Amino acid sequence: MMDTARLSELGLKVKEEPSGTEVVLDLEAASLVNPITKDFITDITFQVMGDRLIPIAPAAVVGMTPILLSAIDAAEEMQVLLLDTFSDHVFHLQRRSEELQLLGLPADVDPQSLELSTTVKEGHLSVRLVADRQGNFRIAEAVRGGEDLSAAAGHIIELSEFRERGALTGYLAALFGEPLARAPVVAGAGPVRFVEIVEKFGPQALVPPRSSLELLAQLQVEGKAYRFAAARIAGRTFRGLLAGTQGKVWAGRFELDEFPGVVRMVADLLKVAPEAVRLVGPDAPQE
Repeated sequence: MMDTARLSELGLKVKEEPSGTEVVLDLEAASLVNPITKDFITDITFQVMGDRLIPIAPAAVVGMTPILLSAIDAAEEMQVLLLDTFSDHVFHLQRRSEELQLLGLPADVDPQSLELSTTVKEGHLSVRLVADRQGNFRIAEAVRGGEDLSAAAGHIIELSEFRERGALTGYLAALFGEPLARAPVVAGAGPVRFVEIVEKFGPQALVPPRSSLELLAQLQVEGKAYRFAAARIAGRTFRGLLAGTQGKVWAGRFELDEFPGVVRMVADLLKVAPEAVRLVGPDAPQE
């Protein structure tokens, strides 16, 4: 049973609700400020869950890290901890907003909840990303040509690994199996095959250490279509993704020196013989 006397000692007002025990903290001099509306947040309501206090109101604090009662000895400590936690959230909000803007993406912030989101579009694909209080982006929803692709909701996207908007859109396109746009008639447009690069520049040409680099390979494995996408993070470190018609199969980082090649890696991931993996061109039919 919750010790109401201890809650009172911490400056919390206890109230019983149909959903359980709630407590309200008057922030007094340590008022928080909503960075968008400039309104003061003078009190916070928590849901009591065992030893944890989970912020549930106002909207600007929902999703903040719960407070462990066992780690708090005085009301002043709780107020300082809340101020620090909220300041961290505002920092992540500003940091991630700047990263989105550098990628040429909109940074949409709800003025009440302070939820940061953005929408990434590629061809017929539209993906909405939402950041949590720690600045971690997850796929909230995805739609392709009017079709809801909710199965991928919750997939984590580490935004800092994509140095250009094209790397992010390419990753998402591979994740959801978005068909590559056919090369337009406009001169200079369309994808470039690596064999063309080698033919024109020679096999000894180098990619500068800080240049962006994105790769996409389409494969057929036992009659099923897959895509392997890789985006360079830095130096010889890449982030890879293997996706099939049902969505992501694998995603992770790899070092170029340890990379066994697309065919071998896909074979290992799908647990099939390398002979069952066939690289195909961008115009191959997708099942």
